[in-house]
Parts: sequence; C-alpha cells; structure tokens
Amino acid sequence: LRSSARSTGMTINLPEKPFIHIKSQTLAGIQEYFRNQKSKKYDVIFVIVPNSGPQYSYVKTAAEINVGCLTQCVKSNTISKMREATALNLLLKVNSKLNGVNHCLENKPDIMKRPFMIMGADVTHPSPDARNIPSVAAVTASHDPKAFKYNICWRLQQPKVEIIEDLEAIVVEQLLFFNQQTGYKPETIIFFRDGVSEGQFEQVRNAEIRAIRSACKRIQRTDYEPKITFLVVQKRHHTRLFPLDKKYEDRNFNVPPDFYLVSHASIKGVARPTKYCTLWDDNSLTNDQIEELTYYLCHMFTRCNRSVSYPAPTYYAHLAAARGKVYIENEHIDMDKLQEKFSKLKILEEIQKEKPMFFV
Repeated sequence: LRSSARSTGMTINLPEKPFIHIKSQTLAGIQEYFRNQKSKKYDVIFVIVPNSGPQYSYVKTAAEINVGCLTQCVKSNTISKMREATALNLLLKVNSKLNGVNHCLENKPDIMKRPFMIMGADVTHPSPDARNIPSVAAVTASHDPKAFKYNICWRLQQPKVEIIEDLEAIVVEQLLFFNQQTGYKPETIIFFRDGVSEGQFEQVRNAEIRAIRSACKRIQRTDYEPKITFLVVQKRHHTRLFPLDKKYEDRNFNVPPDFYLVSHASIKGVARPTKYCTLWDDNSLTNDQIEELTYYLCHMFTRCNRSVSYPAPTYYAHLAAARGKVYIENEHIDMDKLQEKFSKLKILEEIQKEKPMFFV
C-alpha cells in the first residue's frame, strides 16, 4: 500500500502498531477501541474485517456515529491476495475520504461554468417479506466547482414509500453546506433521481420538485429560485443495444461506451444501458447537452478511473443508502418510533462536515 501510494504522489507513514487485534468484536468493544485511538489523531484507521458477519456494521457505526474517526475497511480475503491494482483502488477511496481530488473534467459542459450543484437521490426498500425494517432514503450533493466532492444526507422512512418524505429539509441542509464550502449559492441544481418507475413519474415530479423549490425559499425567501433540471435514472428495463457494424464494437463485441444509454465498457454481451427521462428542466437544455453532462458525470466516480454505468451522484446515493442500512443492520427498530430511532443514528458532525466523502 505504501509503495503504491508513493507511485501516485501520496505519502503513507509506517503504522505505529500494525495488526492490533480487537479482542471484543462487539459494538461496545470496537467503540472502546476507537475511543482509545482517537486521541492519537490518525488520518485514517485501516480495519481488516471478516468476509462475513456483523463486524463491518459495528466498525462503521462505532466510528461514524459514536466516536468520530475515519476508517477504511478491507476484507480479510482481499488482504490475502493484495496486488498493486487492489492497493491503488483502495488509495482512490482513501484520498477522497481525506478530501483529496482523484480526477476532474478537462472540459466542462456549459452548465457547469456557472455556480451549480449536482444531486443524486435513491430510496432502498426491504424485501417484501421483511418486517420491522424501514426504507432508507439518501441524497447526495456536490459542493465544489469540479463536481468531484460530495456529501450525503439520509433518512429512515416507512417501508415501500418511494417519495423522499423529508426532501425539503434535506435540500436545505445540502444548500447550507454548499454555501459554507463555496461562499455562494448554486444558480442551477441538476437532480438525478434513481429507483422510480414510470408509473410513479407524476407523483415524484409533483412532490419532490415542490420540496426542492420550498427548500430554496427557506434559504432565502426572496429572489432565490435556482433553475432545476430533474432527471430519472432507470436501470431496470429490457432495452439492450447491439452494434450492427464491426467498426462500432469494442473488443468484447459490445457497442462502444458512448453516452446514449451505454456509458461504460463491459464483458461480451452484458452491456446494460441506462435510461434517462427528463421530468423537469428550467435550464432548457437540449438532449445533446443533457447527454453530454450525464456522460461526463459517469467519469467522475471516485472509486474508478474509467467511465461507469451511471452518473457519480447516483452511485453515491446508492452508497449512502447502503451505509444507512449498515447502521440499522443489527438494530431492533420499532416502526412506530422511527424518527426517535433515527435521532440516535445521526452521523457525527466531525465526520459528516469535516470528511464528507467518508461513505465511499
């Protein structure tokens, strides 16, 4: 890891005491361990976790909700077969967690040349037979001119509810953080919403765009109406694209990673296109401009130096929702006291505000 870091311009010092074994692998035991380490002010603590079991959940809950330290977990089977490529991938995550920038766009789309905020949103639901497990809503937002750095807000809500119920308060929180980081407010909000079926378009458009507008009015009651472009990202559909001319296929015989629905390279025959639907557009963007912006954002995912299958803010919304599920994984939740439970699971401000990309 240290050798790979040197090759990329990062410096990792020798660990003080490598391979400390946390004897009590309960939440309380891991929490006590982090409290003892916090005074040493490590930038990041690497934690080797079992391939399965509750320890990952305990580590993230203890570090981010109870104590306030930055961690990078590595599964034990990854350690046993660590290669340079694996180390470099870990460093991509670590650098962004420490507020570094892994990559940026050389040429920005026109809409990114004025103050803008890119947002991603997703709601994950429990399995149909699950009881006493809430849905997790997560919203991410960029807070730098490069559109690389993001922060997250998450909420618990009743199962199977697709509308993000507390979106107005979430957007207020995101706008305030953006203003704190940049010194100005965005003139444009680009919102990528995942997990919405066509039958829910009208409901989402009415509820969530209204919530975004209400949030802007709460920030500044007069004269602040940023232009909103609201896009739905759909992966669950049956559309597939195949090249008819050999000059348009890649080495694995897929269509090339061009924007229109296919933004990533993949192995033969499994390129899954992503479908984008514009539900609202105050910016009067052309289809070409929307496609260009979306395709560029597919190159901005911190964990990868290649284009991915959908925009980075949407990926981050998935990761944020997954982190919320991790926090409640070993909790008993009374569905009648959902908000009371959520109030005890809030991410510590020293993590959420000072290391906002902790979740990657």
